[in-house]
Amino acid sequence: MSEAVFTFETFVTIFLTLAIICLNCLILMVACWTESFRNVNKCFLYSLILSDLFLGLFVTPFAIFNSLYKEWVFQNDIFCCIEAYLVAIFLIAGLYSMAWINVDHYVAVRKPERYDIMMSTPRSLCWIGFAWVAAFCFSCPPLFSLKKAKYYAEAFVCIVDAKNQQAYFITAGLLVTGPAVITLIITNAYLFTKAFKGNIHLYERVFRDRKTRPWNYHINFVISLVYSFCWLPFCILRLYEVSTNYAGLSPGLLHFYFLWLGFSNAFLKFFIYLVMSQEFRQGINEIFYAHSLDCACVGCKTTNDMNVNFITIAEK
Repeated sequence: MSEAVFTFETFVTIFLTLAIICLNCLILMVACWTESFRNVNKCFLYSLILSDLFLGLFVTPFAIFNSLYKEWVFQNDIFCCIEAYLVAIFLIAGLYSMAWINVDHYVAVRKPERYDIMMSTPRSLCWIGFAWVAAFCFSCPPLFSLKKAKYYAEAFVCIVDAKNQQAYFITAGLLVTGPAVITLIITNAYLFTKAFKGNIHLYERVFRDRKTRPWNYHINFVISLVYSFCWLPFCILRLYEVSTNYAGLSPGLLHFYFLWLGFSNAFLKFFIYLVMSQEFRQGINEIFYAHSLDCACVGCKTTNDMNVNFITIAEK
C-alpha cells in the first residue's frame, strides 16, 4: 500500500460526506419533531431522506480512505461488490422517492377530494416499498452472477461494471429509471398549466389547512431541477465514452468532480427547503430553541414550583 497523501479530492470527499450526513439528519429531525412537513407525504419524504443519508453513511466515507491512498484499500472484491450494489440501490430509491412526492402533490392539487383515499398511508407504503424492491432488483443479476463490480479509480468508489453488460443495463435502466423520469416530467409540467393555477384559488378558499400544498409542489419542482443539473454532466460524460467505445477517455479529475457533483445532490435539498419553505425555517428554529431551553434550564426550577400558598384561618 502506498503512503497516504491528503489532497484536495480528499477534502472534497470529507466535506461532502459530512454535509450529506449532518444536513439530512437535520431534515429528518425537522420532519419527525415538528409540523413543518404536514402537507407532504411523510412516507415518501422519509424514503428520500434515508436514501440520501444512507449514501453518506455507507458509501462516501470509504471513498475518503481510497482518496488518501489513491487505490482500493479494502483488499476484498466482495466488499467492492457490496458498495457498488448500495450505490445503485440508494440512487434509484432516491429517484423514485422524489417522483412519488411529485405524484402525491399532483393528486392532492388536482383531485383534493379523493386524495385521502388515493394516497392513504397503506398505499403509500406499498408504492415506496415497490420503489426499494425495484432498486434492489436492478443490481441483483450483475452482482450475484460471475461478473464483478468495478473500482472507479477516478472517483474513488465502486460501481456496477456496465462495460461488458451493456445490453442488460440499457434494458434494465430504461425499465427501472424510465418510469420515474417520465413521472417527474409529467407531474412537473402540470405546474405550468391553467388547471393548476385554477386549483390554487380553490385551495385558498376551501382547503385552508392545506394551503401550503401548492407551494410545496413548487419546492419539489426545484429539487427535481437541481437533481437533473447535478447528474446531467456525469451522465453525458459516461454516454460519450460508451458511444466512442471508451476510445476518447476523459481526464480523471473530470470523472471525479462530475460524479461527486451528482452525490452533492444528496444534501442540496436542505438549502432549497431553507430558502423556499417558511415552515421548514420555523421547524429549524423550534428544534434549536427547544434545545437551548433544555440546556439552560437543567437543574432549574420554575417559579411556579417555588410558590407557597398560605391559608389563613380566621379566629373565632
